[in-house]
Amino acid sequence: MSTLTYAIGLILVVITLALIVATPFALAHSRTLHDHGPACWWCHPRLLPRKRR
Repeated sequence: MSTLTYAIGLILVVITLALIVATPFALAHSRTLHDHGPACWWCHPRLLPRKRR
C-alpha cells in the first residue's frame, strides 16, 4: 500500500468517525422545540462573519 493510499484512507476514516459522533448531537439539536434564533451557529451557519461598522 502506498503512502498516498494510506493517507487518503486515514482521512476518510477520520471524517467518518467525526460524522458518526456528530450525528446524535445534530439530531438532538434539531428536535428541540424552542426557537434558537438567528444567533444559533448550528441552525444558521455563516461562511463569513459580518463586518461591524
